[in-house]
Amino acid sequence: MPTLNQARFIEQTLASIAGQNWPRTEILVIDGGSTDGTREIVERYAHVVTHFASEPDRGQADAINKGFRLARGDILAWLNSDDYYLPLALQRAAAVLGDVSQPRLVHGSVLLLFENEDRGRIARANAFPRDQLNVSSCIYQPGAFWTRPLWEKTGELNPDYHFVLDWDWWLRASEHGQFVPLDECVAVYRFHDTHKSGSGSPRRRQEILGHVERHASAEWVAAFRDVDARLESLVSTWERFGRRGLHHLHTLCHLRLYLRHGAKMNAAFWQLHV
Repeated sequence: MPTLNQARFIEQTLASIAGQNWPRTEILVIDGGSTDGTREIVERYAHVVTHFASEPDRGQADAINKGFRLARGDILAWLNSDDYYLPLALQRAAAVLGDVSQPRLVHGSVLLLFENEDRGRIARANAFPRDQLNVSSCIYQPGAFWTRPLWEKTGELNPDYHFVLDWDWWLRASEHGQFVPLDECVAVYRFHDTHKSGSGSPRRRQEILGHVERHASAEWVAAFRDVDARLESLVSTWERFGRRGLHHLHTLCHLRLYLRHGAKMNAAFWQLHV
């Protein structure tokens, strides 16, 4: 569990793991040097936390890599300290993974919880072709679990990434093992006022564009670039019309773009705008 200054969330996250009642669980909390009382909360869970370290790091990917170097389990996952598991998540994931000597990943459905809007929706886990990972993350990270052989074949997360660290790893891992969807809701992915992926920062968009430029076709790259260049306007009309179910009015406002890129428009829009 990577964390930094998320004391208001981390207790629920820890409790959701401890409450799984899975008999052989390691919880490794890698803190980037929090100053908000995180340490005191983690210490209250010392009876279930296997390892706690609090020191400056290079970011989330670096923290996660540190944890996996210490981990001894046959099934691996990371859970950010503002998300949490639902009951029986570990049991369901382990049952689908089966033989842990094989490189496999299971990804379950996830409840997306938009706290500021007091709403949520289920993101269903579906099977997808490998090349879809060139243009879409496809997997909601809190619902993903994999075997040690898959981690060892794929290698660590790229510490240079701050936003696409998981997406990049899914793509690399898909070369080495089987991905299996689990149509059970296993985790809650929380969106809140300090949520990193929902920040809309230029750095996030730059990382996404870089990923697409490295892996996708020229047509996909053109779609992503056009969406990025007009993202503010696209978001504005989506908030005005799309959220009210008036999708056709949103499309009409950007008709040239939709005629030029077709279905690629929606994929690019939802990757660049959370």
